[in-house]
Parts: sequence; structure tokens; C-alpha cells
Amino acid sequence: MKDSAQQVIKVFRVSRYGAGVVIAILLCCFTVQPSLAADSTASIVSAEASFRYIASTLRTFRDSGRLLNNPGIDGADLEEFFSFLSEFYAQFSRDFGADSAMCRFYTGPENSRMTIEDRAELGFSFLRDIADRVARYLAVDRDFQETMEREFGSILMANINASKAAAISNQRLPTSNFDEAARINFADTACY
Repeated sequence: MKDSAQQVIKVFRVSRYGAGVVIAILLCCFTVQPSLAADSTASIVSAEASFRYIASTLRTFRDSGRLLNNPGIDGADLEEFFSFLSEFYAQFSRDFGADSAMCRFYTGPENSRMTIEDRAELGFSFLRDIADRVARYLAVDRDFQETMEREFGSILMANINASKAAAISNQRLPTSNFDEAARINFADTACY
């Protein structure tokens, strides 16, 4: 018994160097994690804002034939700009667009006997799990920003980033678990 107690004491004895390492590790654990969480939250906010900007810009252009709040695109690049926006809209909404499994289930006539709540819940289950969805949206947003900057320049991308905050769209990304009403609203918006 005395030997095992001495072994425990030896294990817990820490030299001055060892104590410094332990303290450094603890500080990293408690200071780095919150900043990673903040970076992740900021990235999700950016991805959601990019999606709103793209959806709003495309909708406005389809409705009016004009590019309102032009971020600096001249007439020669307009077609290419909208081609990129359409491509990234399709990438963001791949899992919940009108042709997705979620929408085919939600709008399917054979499911019309179900309550709208059940259809929305089951339709929503066709989406990937939240972690996969968020990772995918972050990757698409990163690609969107890099592509726009590469193709049109950093000034245009800065103007888009400034416009993203004010972009209004009834569409959103499913970056969290939705309650019953939000699932129905999301499905109605995405599928019709």
C-alpha cells in the first residue's frame, strides 16, 4: 500500500518545467477553443449572408432585368457574373432545391394525405446531418469568395461583402435544427 501511494505521489510531482507545460496546455485549451468557435460562427454568418446575397440578386435580376446595387460589374462582365451567381446558388441549394429529394417528397402528390407537419419533418430528414451541411456551406462560401475575387478582383469582392449584410431574401440555409413551423416555412420557400 505504501509503495502504491509513493508511485501516485511520483506521478503527480511536477517539476517547474512540467508545471509550465501543463499551464500552457490548459491555457491553450481554454483560450483557443472560444476563438475557434467564434471563427466558425463568423464563417456560418458569412455563408448565410452570401446565400442571401446570391438569392436576392438573382431574384431581383429575374424580376426587373437589372442589377440593383451593382458591386462594380460592367456590362461586358454581366453575363459571366450572373453565370457564377447561378452556379453558386445551385451549389448552396443542391440538397433543398426544387429537384431535390426533400422537395420531391414534400410536394409529392402521393404524400398529400399526410399532415403538412409530417411532410415537412420527413422531407427535412432527407437533408444531410447538420455538421455535414454546415461544412458544405462553408466550403461553397469559401469557393464563392475566392472565385469572385479571382475573376472580378478584390474591390468587387469587398463591395459584395459590404452588400451581403443588407441583402434580403426569404430563402435561407438550413444551418440548424428547425422547429416545426420553421421546417414548414423552409420547405414552402425552397420547394415552390
